[in-house]
Amino acid sequence: MKRTITYIFIIALTFSLGCAKKEDLVVAEVGGRQITVADFERASEIIEEEYLPLTDDLEGKKQLLDHMINKEVMALRAIESGYEKEEMFLGYWNRFRPPFLITAMMDQYIRKKVTVTEEEVDDYYEKMHYEYTLSQIVVSDESFAWELREKIMLGEDFAEMAKKHSIDQSAEDGGFLGSSPVGAMIPWVEEALFGMKEGDISEPLRTHVGWSLIKVHRIRRIEPEKGKEYVRDRVFAIKEKLGIEKMKAEIEKEIEMTFYTDAVQIAYDALPEDIPPGDIYTYKVTRANAPNVEIPEQYEDMIIVQYVDGAYTLRDFAEYYEALGLPERPTRRAGKEAIITAMHKKVFDVVLPVYAEHKLKILEIPEVRETLERKKEEFLVYLLYQDQVRDEITVTPGMIEEYYHTYIDEIRTAEKREFSIIVVSDLATAQEVATRARSGEDFSKLAIKYSEDPTVKENLGKTGLMEKGHYPEYDGVAFSLPEEGSVSDPFKVSRGWVVVKVEQIKGSSTPTLPEARSTIQKSLMEEKADKILMEKLEKWREGYPITIDDNNLGKAELKRTRL
Repeated sequence: MKRTITYIFIIALTFSLGCAKKEDLVVAEVGGRQITVADFERASEIIEEEYLPLTDDLEGKKQLLDHMINKEVMALRAIESGYEKEEMFLGYWNRFRPPFLITAMMDQYIRKKVTVTEEEVDDYYEKMHYEYTLSQIVVSDESFAWELREKIMLGEDFAEMAKKHSIDQSAEDGGFLGSSPVGAMIPWVEEALFGMKEGDISEPLRTHVGWSLIKVHRIRRIEPEKGKEYVRDRVFAIKEKLGIEKMKAEIEKEIEMTFYTDAVQIAYDALPEDIPPGDIYTYKVTRANAPNVEIPEQYEDMIIVQYVDGAYTLRDFAEYYEALGLPERPTRRAGKEAIITAMHKKVFDVVLPVYAEHKLKILEIPEVRETLERKKEEFLVYLLYQDQVRDEITVTPGMIEEYYHTYIDEIRTAEKREFSIIVVSDLATAQEVATRARSGEDFSKLAIKYSEDPTVKENLGKTGLMEKGHYPEYDGVAFSLPEEGSVSDPFKVSRGWVVVKVEQIKGSSTPTLPEARSTIQKSLMEEKADKILMEKLEKWREGYPITIDDNNLGKAELKRTRL
């Protein structure tokens, strides 16, 4: 039996992503809501094959349209039932809305404006023939960066200045970064290097945590490993990342964000000894027994970062530190830069959504406003389903055992995979993650360093063994990778850019009753839920006027069928 609710949730994505450029012929109206030809055709493009109708005639089109109507009915019912006021919804919405506004701002003002020319591809490909050996010094204040550069130009040793003043984790090595080819470095570093020669010291370069001085030790010509298709994506990603960093820098300047180095030093000195990664992976150390920051009492009210609308003290830093998952916490090994990065993120998590909504008026863009509204409805429909369908279902142990013995010859567990996920905000960083993972670096450590999704970083990005369907946005890629250890190319999901690694593959088999119990329970619950949902939908539909325009529906193209 095809799961009606699964179908409905997939259909919900259609409205969120509907193409505004299609002719807006109305194929149906549900309680004053319109379903257009564009909505219908988009549904036929993204729906999974098993949920498609068998034929592309008018009858087949009506089957698909019927599910779209059900989705609208459930949305109307959920809104009328007052789920918007429930604590569960408000908690979810308060977590979802701010990052959505940030992503929408970056999409509308950066990503959609990025273009790449053939000349840019050719130019960057030529630059990829060079490898640079570098050192760097990172400080939080621009004027201090200029002061250090002047001292170095007058004869002070770069490595000694790095050891003494740099907040980067490379400080203990005199700022030495090693060798990297163009195409595998941070964009703002590459941009500076293109005008430098061996022995040069860069002017202060703006970073996400402060200001950097770069020293070029050696430049070597090499043969690039990647071709021009990679270059095209890389150039796009660089322009995207530089655009995002430029926007953030402008906002940071506008809000007058200022870090106080004395407070940063006190915060760093108060960090506990670093926890061995293995103790985190094996849960030997958890939040319950992990050491916390101990800020001396006389410094608790000292401001560590300030901006026009607020400030955070060292007491705030200590509370934020404790709230972070263990892999996300600043460490001594990562240097003072990690403290600035953490507090920088805390400020921007507050500032950017407000800036997007009130300064840039992002919700006045119809596409953004409508997508946010559809996402809201999607969750309200989920709450309606959980409350009025799933919670009414009971599956007893006897039902499970009877099902097992009746269908023992047909029961086989589907292939399961465990994969690790790293989510980042831009393609350039995702490409860097994929490159480093394929070169053999520990994926869990890469997750700690790069992943911007707190829920991913809590478990080091690992999903556990799962059948296909638990992670719809990732499954297509994760289950297509050929073998354990395979690392995907970066791909786009709703939360950003993702790199996936297959950790374990468990083939299908005939399970024992204890092994099959949870799968059978799920199957029986889904079957019962589908029956209850169809019964309720029949009643709910009576409460709303529904009209279908067969003429306009006939003009819509059903682009795929099950046959």
